[in-house]
Parts: sequence; structure tokens; C-alpha cells
Amino acid sequence: MNQRPNGTFLFGACLGALAVIPFEAWLLMLVLGAVHSVFAVVPAIGFGTAVLAIVGWYLAGAMLAGLFRRLRK
Repeated sequence: MNQRPNGTFLFGACLGALAVIPFEAWLLMLVLGAVHSVFAVVPAIGFGTAVLAIVGWYLAGAMLAGLFRRLRK
């Protein structure tokens, strides 16, 4: 069953991934703020910085996955 997913499925998957980014950024901001209240060495970051960190994390993961996929072949 190596069928390609149709456009509706891909659109829904992309929309779902984009909808999760603000929630993950909010959680990251919340966790780092809590750790910052205990250890002053850890910086407290804002929501925009958290969103950029999450997007960067996703981008790095996608680039590494592509690199390993190319190396396996």
C-alpha cells in the first residue's frame, strides 16, 4: 500500500502542524519562566522568541532528517 496521500490529507497535516506551534511556544515560554524563577542563569524568553525557537527546532530536525535520508541511500 504505497499510495501517495491526497491533497486534502496533506493540507490537514500541514494545518495541524502549524496550529501546534503557538501551543508549543507557549509551553516553552512557561517552562523557561518557571525555571528562571528558580535559577537566574536560565533566561526568561518571550512568546516571539519561543515561536522562533520552535520553528528553528523544526527546521533543524527536517534538515537532519533529509541529511540522514540521503546518507542511507
